[in-house]
Amino acid sequence: MRMEKQDEVPSKLYKYYSPSAITKTLVTNTLRWLPPCEENDPFEGLASGWDEVVVKRAIENSQEKEDILSALFKGREIQNRVSHITTFVSFAKRSDNLLMWSHYGEKFTGACLEFDTYSLKKEIDEFKQVDYAKTIGAQRMEVPLLLEGQDDTSPEYQNRVRDFFSFKAKEWEYEEEWRFIVPPMASCIKPKVIDDKVILVSGIPKGAITKLIFGYNVPVPTRLGWAKQIRENHQNCKFAEVVPKRTTYELDVVDLDIDAIENHSYRQPT
Repeated sequence: MRMEKQDEVPSKLYKYYSPSAITKTLVTNTLRWLPPCEENDPFEGLASGWDEVVVKRAIENSQEKEDILSALFKGREIQNRVSHITTFVSFAKRSDNLLMWSHYGEKFTGACLEFDTYSLKKEIDEFKQVDYAKTIGAQRMEVPLLLEGQDDTSPEYQNRVRDFFSFKAKEWEYEEEWRFIVPPMASCIKPKVIDDKVILVSGIPKGAITKLIFGYNVPVPTRLGWAKQIRENHQNCKFAEVVPKRTTYELDVVDLDIDAIENHSYRQPT
């Protein structure tokens, strides 16, 4: 499967959180991994034209209706299996993305975490840069066909699966997304019960979070609570706040002196 040349993994990557999500993340010191079926993109794990590809190939090999239907059902089974043997966690390239703060940061009431990718890659060295396109290419449509009959645990199988989940629609391009993509049975991932729901998580290595960036609408007491919590596992973590610029439709990330935050004079001088 041909893909665009990947950029080098940035030394820092970012993850945006709502107020409730950042609180859970800091308390548990974990990253949550999602299967494609739980993502907010209806095209995750789907291949446009998949049925047509399977039927066309079945017709080329057989004229029997039963054989064609069997191939179609088998193709759907493979695609469904691929979607359920994969899990990933997403990161963004930038911490000053206006749309990400508005959507994932819940109108600047949440936070953004800066991660040291070297620390994360000590656990899993499987970062993939997401490619964005208007249409789903023929190579992607045929990936499930190429997977048929292969061992789920083989390196080739896993590489093709990672390629399959490294495409998104052009409309998502503003996210500038990078992904960790692994099978759920990866040794770093553990099932955990949170709020009576079983989810997949992995521990965040100590020191991997290098900066906590507050949305400008986060109240001071909430900032202090998050700062205290994050220092339990990431003692050298720095702090910042994202604020709108005055003359352009852009955001500034301003460093904070968290120890002065109670005095409301927490922005460091520039």
